[in-house]
Formats: sequence, structure tokens, C-alpha cells
Amino acid sequence: MLELKTDKIRARFTTLGARLVALDFAGADCVMGGGSDADILAGDWTTGAVAGRIAGRIANARISIDNTEYQLAKNFGEHQLHGGPDNFAIRHWTAEATDNSIRFSLHSPDGDQGYPGALDVTATYAASGNTLALDFVAQSSKPTVVNLTNHAYWNMSGGTRGAFEHEMQIMGSRYLPLSDELLPSGELRDVAGTRWDFLKLRPVGGVYDNCWVLDGPRGTLKHGLTLKDPVSGRRMEVWTTEAGMQMYTAEHWNPGFPGKTGPLRQYGAIAIEPQNLPDAPSHKNFPSAELRPGEVYRHRMEWRFFG
Repeated sequence: MLELKTDKIRARFTTLGARLVALDFAGADCVMGGGSDADILAGDWTTGAVAGRIAGRIANARISIDNTEYQLAKNFGEHQLHGGPDNFAIRHWTAEATDNSIRFSLHSPDGDQGYPGALDVTATYAASGNTLALDFVAQSSKPTVVNLTNHAYWNMSGGTRGAFEHEMQIMGSRYLPLSDELLPSGELRDVAGTRWDFLKLRPVGGVYDNCWVLDGPRGTLKHGLTLKDPVSGRRMEVWTTEAGMQMYTAEHWNPGFPGKTGPLRQYGAIAIEPQNLPDAPSHKNFPSAELRPGEVYRHRMEWRFFG
């Protein structure tokens, strides 16, 4: 197990999925999920991992680049989820550690899960004070699509209370409505007057699996979300350079999923995934996910802890 530590936080990682396994802050481990690699693979393989090549769902597991269609590997019915059946979250990355950072790297060959281009990716975690940062960098040998995120499930009570009892603020005035198959419709709908309005800190209070369009320009580091346990006062701010903030209340967790301190209970944590808008290759009105040779994909996210 790899570790980064400051006087405020202690983060632990595994090479499986370049994964954040634990985050100790103010007397609690605030990351929920499996502890050992075996438990992770036997349960929810997304917990704490890097999701890629494309985070989220791709409709019909098909993309089109420069008028060429590519059939991707399916693992969500007729669609693709988080990069396909052999995705970045279940591969072992190469790790290089320094005193305050860990740099994970992965090579994804041309045609991997159906995607064009050989993709070289690094995910560098760094700890400083009360902040854990993650920087993604990727380059491709051919025109392709990329959307990387970290898929940690958070619980600021350390697991004492569930997702619905947390308070949340999302700096997004619009959200993505979903079809019955959990695919974005393409509409960017205003949150005003809806249950998706988290512009002010309030209790989560129910089931969610949506992406919000963050206010502010893509490519600029901005405060996208706050998660707070109102009892302990532990609070986390999530900052990102990306366009969207996905939030999911662990509806699929069940007693068959092993966790670090016991089975992962339904609604026991919240997945928070800063990223480009899901299924961007299928919607021309979404920010582009294309990456071309000579270009560099970059995404920075930060988790800042208070309390």
C-alpha cells in the first residue's frame, strides 16, 4: 500500500486502478470501499479508482471521429460504462513515489476496448496541508476521446451516517436529465425549482445519479462541490478544471460487496466524479472529449478538507 501524509491528512493508494483506498482526516477514514485488491474486485471495482478511457456511459457503445465509426466493448447492456469490461480501474498501473506525490502511469494500446489510438496516461496524486490533488495528463497516437476522473465514494462521518444525511452544495445551475437507461438526453436543464438544485448547502435527502454542468469556464480550476457531515462538522470541497460534476448515492451497494469494515451498505456513501459531461461523444452541444495527436489532455482536481 502506498501512502501520502501531511499533518492534516493521510491518503493510501493501490496500483489497481491508481486507486485512492483511504483518506484519514480529523479522526475518520472518509473514503468508503474495499480494502484489499481481492475485495475490490469481488465487490464494487469502481471505488476510489481512475475511470477511463471514458468515465460514465457511452450510448450504444459507439463513437464517431472524423466520420469514422468505432464499435466499443459493451459492459452495460448495449452500452459502455467507465471504459468497457477491461477498463483502467481493474488494471495495475506503474507507480513512482516521492515524499509528497505518487505518479501512476498506464499505456493503453491502439484499439483497446475499441478506442482508436495508443494512449499514454499519468495520474499524479500530491498532498499538501489539508489538500489532496490529482493531475491527469494523456496523449494519443491517433484522434480519440478521453474523459478521466477519480471515482471515490465519500462519507464525511467515516461511515457512521449514510449518504442522505450529508449536506451538499453543487456550483451548477444546470443538470443532465437521463433516459430510462441512465443515458443523458442531451438537454442541459435549469435546476431552479427542481430537486436537483444544490446551489445552496442542503441535505442530500434522496437518491441521485446525475451530472451537473458547473458554472464557470472549463479548463479553469474552480470550486465545484461541497460535502459536509453536519454532526461532526467535517467538510470537503472538491475543485476541478472540468465542465461537470457527477454525483451518485451508491444505490447498487449491497451486502455482497466487501468493504474495509464490513459489507458496503446501500446509500452508504456518495460517489463524486468531476469530469467532462458524460456521453459527450454522442452530443455535439456538450464540451468535446476529442484528443488529437500532438495535443495534451489535462484535468486537475483537488479535495480540500476542513473541520
